[in-house]
Amino acid sequence: MIPDVEIQKWVARHGTVTSFTFIVYGDLKDSEINLLINGLTVFLKFNSLISKVAVFCDIINEEKAVAWNTYQGTRISFIFAGDVIGTESTVESTIMDGLKFLRYKAEYIGYNRSDCIV
Repeated sequence: MIPDVEIQKWVARHGTVTSFTFIVYGDLKDSEINLLINGLTVFLKFNSLISKVAVFCDIINEEKAVAWNTYQGTRISFIFAGDVIGTESTVESTIMDGLKFLRYKAEYIGYNRSDCIV
C-alpha cells in the first residue's frame, strides 16, 4: 500500500482502493505521464467507469534496479477509490496502448487491493 494521506482517507471512506501497476523501460516525461492519465480518465468517463484516481510514479535508477534485480525505468501505479477490479482489462489495454503510441517498452505488473482494517 502506498503510504499517502489522501489514499488512506480513500480506504477509510470507500473500504478499499485498487491499484494497477506498470513498469516502463525508459524515462517518461511529465507531459507523457499526463497524456496517459488524461487518456485513461477520458476513456473511463466515456464508459461510465470512472472513480477517483491518483497516479504515483517511481523512477527506478541503477541503484534500485540492482537492489530489486530488475531494469531501470519508471514504475507507474494508477490508484482508484473503491473496488474497481472489474476494470482491470480496460485500464491495462488503455495504458499499454498509450505506451505503445509513445514508443515505450512496458509491462503490466498487476493489481493490488488494499482494504480497510477495522
